[in-house]
Amino acid sequence: MPTPTTYAPAKQFVGVANEVTQGSPVAMTATLLLDNFKPKDQPKFLEDKAWRGAMATDSFAQIPGVATADLDLGGPVFLDGLGYLLRNLMGDLSVTGTSTGSGGTTLSATANAGATAISTVATIPNGTVIQIGTGATAEVFTTGTPTGSGPFTIPLSSPSGGLVYQHASAQAVQPVTGPYTYAWALLNSGTGQPISHTLTHMLGPTGTSGARQYPGAVLSEMGFKWNSESDLFTFDAKATSWPSVILGSAPTANPGTVAPIASWRMAVGIGGPAAGGTLIATVTDGEISLKREINPYFTGNGAQSPYIIQRAGLTVEGKLNFVAADESPLLYMLNNSQPQLQLLISNGLSGLNAGAVQFDFAKAAFVEAEPDGSKTAVEYSNSFKAVLNTTNAGGSGSFSPCKISVTCNITPGTY
Repeated sequence: MPTPTTYAPAKQFVGVANEVTQGSPVAMTATLLLDNFKPKDQPKFLEDKAWRGAMATDSFAQIPGVATADLDLGGPVFLDGLGYLLRNLMGDLSVTGTSTGSGGTTLSATANAGATAISTVATIPNGTVIQIGTGATAEVFTTGTPTGSGPFTIPLSSPSGGLVYQHASAQAVQPVTGPYTYAWALLNSGTGQPISHTLTHMLGPTGTSGARQYPGAVLSEMGFKWNSESDLFTFDAKATSWPSVILGSAPTANPGTVAPIASWRMAVGIGGPAAGGTLIATVTDGEISLKREINPYFTGNGAQSPYIIQRAGLTVEGKLNFVAADESPLLYMLNNSQPQLQLLISNGLSGLNAGAVQFDFAKAAFVEAEPDGSKTAVEYSNSFKAVLNTTNAGGSGSFSPCKISVTCNITPGTY
């Protein structure tokens, strides 16, 4: 008897790619390093229960209805892959680089959103990575061949699509290098709908390629957890997508080399940054939960798949557990002080390998503070809710519950 065909789960992997049109599958461009991926196609079946003179009330037929797929995913946080998920959930993005210290200039005229070239006071060599502007509207591009004799026209060759934000004349244009910091906030401009992704699951049993794709994936939840004593910094997420489709040819895993981060590196700041006098050294563990209301809409267009998976509001909340040095955790709640809260976890490396995730809450409302006297030291377990504010808003303006920044050496335009 020939050896039976089986498939080893250890060989599975999950790929991701940005979509141009929600629900139109695209080939994976990066590998998400996960230790949990549970996809579930969810077709609905419509029952025919019309009477037929039979002693039965069950269905006489199962008619295919509309369909989606539900996705559960998670694992250690890898800095190079996290950006895909944050852009999907939050949408608003600014990018800053590490200044090279020379070759800077300024815009000689206003640069409008969508422009694929800028006008500068001084020339910039072809192939230079530059940062245009600062703060919430900062953008990073690689330049093309300059023209003119002053002012100079500088093409923005990559990423494609041109400027996302408008930049006023005289704004700084500075050559930069990695690592880059990507900052995400709630997208409020345009339709308010972030990018969607195709997730590719190489599992084995699928004919020809061994893989299925889940196009149009939209995140509805993302949670982060850390425990200083025992765990890596981890995440879990939920998403809804179009029903799965078979991939035509076998994909190839292309994992990065970035390592996950131990939880003991998490620093917490209350009333200021996670450093200096506002660093709180008594937090043992915690979690952050981002939830976004989503809804698949179906229309009479001859397709079982959604017309769109629509995003609505984003809410953010979390928990912090303290070893009690005093009553401060309780007073955060009783006084309703709603302090600034910053959480920063770094990989401890330098240069191009430096990486970090920073959570900024301009207003954190502590809504629960429960003392625990049952252990070897008194503890407090606190819950907080992020309050919408303009400080954490991105380049699209309005309000955001928080800002999440990721520092890594990934080429701008990847996300």
